[in-house]
Amino acid sequence: MARLPPVAKFSLAVRKNIRDEWENRKSDYEDRISTVLGAPWTIEIDLHQVCAYATDGYAAESPGSMISTYVDGVLYQLDRFIGKHGEQGKEELNTIASARTITMDLDEDKKFSYCGCAISATGSLVILFSEGYLGTNTNDACSLDNLENALNESPSTASASHKPMSFIARAAIRSDWDTQMEEIERQLGEILCRDSITLEPRFEQAFDRLSSTAGDASWQRNLGSYHKMYYEGLVFFLRYQKFGEDDMLREAFNEGIDRATVAFRIVDKDELKSSTYNECVIEDGTLILQTTAEYYGTNTAEIANKLMELL
Repeated sequence: MARLPPVAKFSLAVRKNIRDEWENRKSDYEDRISTVLGAPWTIEIDLHQVCAYATDGYAAESPGSMISTYVDGVLYQLDRFIGKHGEQGKEELNTIASARTITMDLDEDKKFSYCGCAISATGSLVILFSEGYLGTNTNDACSLDNLENALNESPSTASASHKPMSFIARAAIRSDWDTQMEEIERQLGEILCRDSITLEPRFEQAFDRLSSTAGDASWQRNLGSYHKMYYEGLVFFLRYQKFGEDDMLREAFNEGIDRATVAFRIVDKDELKSSTYNECVIEDGTLILQTTAEYYGTNTAEIANKLMELL
């Protein structure tokens, strides 16, 4: 479908609304967004092109007020985004949306019911509106889910030879793994009477394998928590078998796992030796927790059930 031509000229009443409710406020909005994101941002919205899709009512009569509500929504959602993802999330947003510019355009791909957002090929954060719904649900364009998905799908993260870890996966690791890793290491060290235990989650390997075989990408939001649950399954098994109280069991573990390292990986189904869902194996003094892409996150508590047989 051909795009509509831009509005050639606005009425005096509309021009006044644009001046009073948008143009006079634009620099303040840019300052506020720049302050929130800790970097200079600009807003470049072509109202003549956007308003070509304003059929009647609010969008056609008060486009300046309407644009302001979209940007108010962006500010509100940025606060939520930073509240969840913190300084690292802010840095990633500034990096992925490298132009540090907010624009606005028609949702030509009809991805959203009313509005949404995307990162353009040139690195702009684009507010998208659906045809026939300009001015509707303006607060939701950059909702938490919409903005996370936009960062995930950014053209700047694409690569022909290697799929980089997505924003959502990295955020899941930060929130659900990085905050718990030291505690898991402490618990393992305490049970096994070791000064240190090294965890090797190998997230990049898991991400590559899951991306190529797992189908539904909902696992990305659980990458940190699922890995954590597998390691917690190991902790539970060691406690249940009373490794912390039995010298013989501890010695067998520490001799067999002499590198004091516990790794994780995704393997093909035919590589599993003892289970349909997951298992642990010992290779070169490292304990490896492994599962398949198909069953990633399934029966995590059973990951170490065959450990005694290996030792």
